[in-house]
Amino acid sequence: MIRYAVAVSIFLLGLAGCASAPLAPAPDQLPWQDQAFEYSPALVTVGKEDLFRLDADLMQRLLAPEVHGMSTPRRLQHLLTLIFGPDRQRFGYVAGHSTTAAETWARQRGDCLSLTVLAYSAARAIGMAVQAQEVRAPALFDRRGHLDVVNQHVNVLFYRAYRDLRDAEPRDVVVDFDPDFASRRPGQPLTEDALVARYYNNIATEHLSAGRRALAYAHFKAAILADPGYAASYGNLAVLYRDAGMAAEAEQLLRRAVALADPADVPLHTLYQLLMEQGRTAEAHRFERALQAGRERDPYHWIGIGLQHLNDGEFRRAIGALETARDLANGFDEIHRYLAVAYSRAGEAGKARDELALLSSLTGDEAGVSKLRRKIKGMQP
Repeated sequence: MIRYAVAVSIFLLGLAGCASAPLAPAPDQLPWQDQAFEYSPALVTVGKEDLFRLDADLMQRLLAPEVHGMSTPRRLQHLLTLIFGPDRQRFGYVAGHSTTAAETWARQRGDCLSLTVLAYSAARAIGMAVQAQEVRAPALFDRRGHLDVVNQHVNVLFYRAYRDLRDAEPRDVVVDFDPDFASRRPGQPLTEDALVARYYNNIATEHLSAGRRALAYAHFKAAILADPGYAASYGNLAVLYRDAGMAAEAEQLLRRAVALADPADVPLHTLYQLLMEQGRTAEAHRFERALQAGRERDPYHWIGIGLQHLNDGEFRRAIGALETARDLANGFDEIHRYLAVAYSRAGEAGKARDELALLSSLTGDEAGVSKLRRKIKGMQP
């Protein structure tokens, strides 16, 4: 996943956020504090080319002579088998640290940004039409020292890369790496500069959580310069400023993040906390009301609550949240997947079967539904 981080004192910090970028400010209009954080561009040691550069051995194997005559669907199978293994189990999904394409290949594991960069770079190397994309997923928090991190998600779209006997034309394929939040829906396309910004943002958040303020500042600044329309970097830099006692500058950055982000829950929550700390309660409560109204209408909010209840074994509460999400959204196959599990665990086998049938009709993936059906059966006492 990609992250929005938050100071546990309550400031949400962002690691890889929204891709749309209206009203992006010119970098020279921002409240930079280079002197306070002993800034030097040399503190950022990974450049754009470094991020996407492939390991030389992997590149040689990708460009084997037989690849040149392959169709696009066969190239995709070749790429996935070579990198991730014939059973797709070679790589481990590990959240918490983002790496370059070459590092990810060497480590044989990575978070969704790392695996997306690796797959994107490999596809580009063999001439495939490919697009990195950001997709919405339920918010997932984890604790990193004095920060809470809110995960967001990226994956890869391969154009016209799948064909079966029923298809007259090849179809686009989404390849996802997170075992819990894999999504097959199209997302917001990301440019290479946008990926670079998300990488710097994630590295900056790692430095911030470890107390390395100069490195955090340098990488947040690099993220903003790479993609001025990327909201999370502004909100995260605001957390650094707030911790350094620069409340006015932090507020300026947070208001910019709110203007850029969609949804803007993370910077709104952080701005709310900042205003409350300053005793500006009337202003703060306006943001609080906006946050609450947005959550009530957001299916991802209810999916996240449902998943938390599922993990806690509170199956009736999970069903209530997931049914609310189902009422707010159409075509979200994951809602039916989670509801099938929740109904089964609550002893409502008939409703679980109904959700599996809906899931099958939405996805056309009978093999995947059958696998889930067996998994649900194995959960039953």
